[in-house]
Amino acid sequence: MKSIPAFEFDPGQPPRQTTFKVLIVSEDPKQSDLFTDLIREVADCQVDVLSRMESSFDWVSKSNYHLVVVDSPDGLGFLEQIKRVSPVTSVVLVSEPASIEQAVMAVRMGAEDYLKKPVSIEAFQLAVKRGLDRKAVFADSTGVSGYLNLLNSCQMISAALERNRIFGIVRSYLARELNSNYSAIYTLGADGSLQHIDKDLQQDRVMEEIMDIALHASNALGTMSGGNEHYRFVDRGQLTPGVFVFRFRCGEDKDYFCVCLSPNKPDDVIGFENRLRILRVQIDVTGKNITEYQGVQQMAYVDDATGLYNTRYLHYILDRQIAQSQASKTSFAVLFMDADKFKSINDQHGHLVGTKLLNELGHQLKQYVRDTDTVFRYGGDEFVAVLSPCDLNTGQIVAERIRQSVEQFIFCKSEGLELHVTVSIGVALFPDHADSKKAVIDTADQAMYHAKKTSRNRVFIASKNEPSLKVVSPPASAPTSAPRVKAAQGSGTGGEGNE
Repeated sequence: MKSIPAFEFDPGQPPRQTTFKVLIVSEDPKQSDLFTDLIREVADCQVDVLSRMESSFDWVSKSNYHLVVVDSPDGLGFLEQIKRVSPVTSVVLVSEPASIEQAVMAVRMGAEDYLKKPVSIEAFQLAVKRGLDRKAVFADSTGVSGYLNLLNSCQMISAALERNRIFGIVRSYLARELNSNYSAIYTLGADGSLQHIDKDLQQDRVMEEIMDIALHASNALGTMSGGNEHYRFVDRGQLTPGVFVFRFRCGEDKDYFCVCLSPNKPDDVIGFENRLRILRVQIDVTGKNITEYQGVQQMAYVDDATGLYNTRYLHYILDRQIAQSQASKTSFAVLFMDADKFKSINDQHGHLVGTKLLNELGHQLKQYVRDTDTVFRYGGDEFVAVLSPCDLNTGQIVAERIRQSVEQFIFCKSEGLELHVTVSIGVALFPDHADSKKAVIDTADQAMYHAKKTSRNRVFIASKNEPSLKVVSPPASAPTSAPRVKAAQGSGTGGEGNE
């Protein structure tokens, strides 16, 4: 990271006071220099520059930046992470492929602006000025700053499309409010047992067990469930730490509990209670909206022919996974799959049979991934699976399992047919093989293309050192007419397949 001073020192004049701290995150040095010059025309600022987004979250939380400018196509995921660690920090997003839909979502999540390249100088400087002004207005008032924290968290909650995302935002907000280093979301099972819903990303088994012991000792969740008590501080015991329990509902007749370990009690209890009341209402309203509009979301995000999620939802999931991967230092895999010689099935049996086969293929793909993974129809006879969390070995195993199951399955029995189809699969890992949304999809696609180019019905693993691609295993069997590839290796049965 480089730090750019807020002023040029003139020995004959006293230095100007630095008022604001700004962070620019961009992989393009020229773009960073331009943004720095434009920002310094607006106000006296100390400007820090980072080239990689994953390095910035710690800096944002520790350095109390007034403004962060993010120059990245994956800005929405980064915005959420920044707002979680520092809700009062203003954020301006800059991206080449910016759409109106993305801009609306960004503003709803608390961004000052979402600007499309090439950026208008006037629009950029206006967004910077708004962001700095907002920080200046609220910086001097602790009480108002607390409500600004709440406002930003409520903005992110209102933009959430899934309950799990709401749970993560609630955890982050309360952990900041109470200066707690570990938090989790619980609910109670039918037998009164504790059930983890959304645990801290830092999977600390020791802390988890300590919290479970404290909750069992106090029985706070059991006594609060179904009652009128919305929060409780449980004092530290001789053998157990103190905990804070916040009870809420998320649009359904079910109690959830956010539990923070070793909290600091707020000085202003009345202000704290008021903020909790607002938070509870926002969570419940958003939860009801999620339930009410699930049908609309299904229409927007689900492919009619296969019942799988579509590419619109794929981009949303990848934004989220990239931000989570960078925050938790974990990896995820993208599998790009293509039905071999599918056109011949359409030509021979018609498009209705072809659509039926794609539907059955989609069901097959879903059966061989985990509950935490998501399968999408990318278009035509192409499919994508996002496996998270996932290392390279797991990605290989899942891809090979899919390949074998599809090869052995008989399709369109209900149509009086016995059709066979195979798939070629490319596997890419984020961030090992690619460090952006577009790159990880393209890299997996290229690996799949190599599988089809050789003999089809294979699994190819992407490599940083193109053009050599790694193969899971050598072909189990192949007809003599199918070439065996040595320089570029692949798994699966060689042969003609069904393109």
